[in-house]
Amino acid sequence: MQLTPRENEIVEILKKGINSPTLLATEIGITQSGATQALQKLEKKSIVTRTKVGRNVFYRLTEEEKPALAEEREEDLELILESYHSLSKVWNHVLRLDLSQEELAKVREARNLLEEILARRGKNPR
Repeated sequence: MQLTPRENEIVEILKKGINSPTLLATEIGITQSGATQALQKLEKKSIVTRTKVGRNVFYRLTEEEKPALAEEREEDLELILESYHSLSKVWNHVLRLDLSQEELAKVREARNLLEEILARRGKNPR
């Protein structure tokens, strides 16, 4: 099956362990909506499979990896997934608080920094 250069780029990123549209968008510098649409196109081509956890959707390549590497990546992905869920819960709670614009900007900056760290961690498995 023929993939576009962008789809090939996304497949390579997914191989590194990034599996959410938000983290993918951060990694390649596109909107979350754009990342979601690209992942949905790959799902239609049977390149990735989609898993929904609560309100979050995660994507994985359908092809099998080498067992040892897959196990290491699975541990890394679980840590990233747990961190991402925690971050989402905290962010949803913070949005309900009566914060000043300055406080909200600081929280948003912290969230963005954590997402970048998670993206890098997913990119560089042990």
